[in-house]
Amino acid sequence: MFLKAFIKPNFIAFYKDENKYLLLNEQFKKDKTIFSENKEFKNKKDLIKYISEIQDDNPQTYISTFITSQNQGVINTCNKQKYKEAGIEVDNIKILCIKNKYSFYTTLYEIMKIKKEFNFIDLLYSAYALIDYKSTLRHNSMYLLIINDYLFILIYNNHTPVYGDIIYLIENIEEDFQQNEEIEDISNIDLEENLDETINENIDEEIENIDEETVKESTNIEHLDKEYKILNNIKTALKEYYENGNDFIEKIFIFDTINLKNDIVNMINDELFIESNLTKIDLLKLLNEISRKNV
Repeated sequence: MFLKAFIKPNFIAFYKDENKYLLLNEQFKKDKTIFSENKEFKNKKDLIKYISEIQDDNPQTYISTFITSQNQGVINTCNKQKYKEAGIEVDNIKILCIKNKYSFYTTLYEIMKIKKEFNFIDLLYSAYALIDYKSTLRHNSMYLLIINDYLFILIYNNHTPVYGDIIYLIENIEEDFQQNEEIEDISNIDLEENLDETINENIDEEIENIDEETVKESTNIEHLDKEYKILNNIKTALKEYYENGNDFIEKIFIFDTINLKNDIVNMINDELFIESNLTKIDLLKLLNEISRKNV
């Protein structure tokens, strides 16, 4: 017990983002960070190796992640009978009750699947619980949490979450935009035969510039495409929410982990006439922050 007081625990948060694992390893002395390390891993084997080494060095290591799949939900009650009335089988789910007013749940199957894949996990959170922890204004508000692969939506009616949805943003469709194809074609032309000899020495530089512009244009299109998907899914969520006779949504809050542009705020304001706010968040730091309060 005496030795334990001198050992500073490691808090490790991770999640899969597109084709890589993002990880944050932190140590604290009271409320001050004394060690912080961000890592990226291309495969699960390297992730597991890193975590195993930390665990070997420090038995006080707490590892957390969150559930991204659709095998989770939110309901504005903690009453199991009302779960049954809503058609939710309580014997096959894990329920987290908040303030005896509402609850988040996930299937036991999902928990077992994740813990089988990552048997070192100590703390597993619902994506909705992360939004709920971070939310501030809960009066008739919509919250979005966005990572590269997923969009998580949570809507509050009179300070209680009543609607949740999870949307997979990555489609298995590779779209080649015509203007990008045209730029790529230009870069493959033998320019020396077509340009005046006096500018031949600048060809390599010009091609380099074209390639850089191609990358920038492709990135802009990718972000714009994702923003339109987000906007369309907001519209769908609002439609489903209003169909149940709920109050008008007064504000939309966006928790962004992928560096969206403010265009999304303008798009929401222009098309939906709802005030919106975009906030950049560090999801890994958020996971560790919650874990520190739960240990």
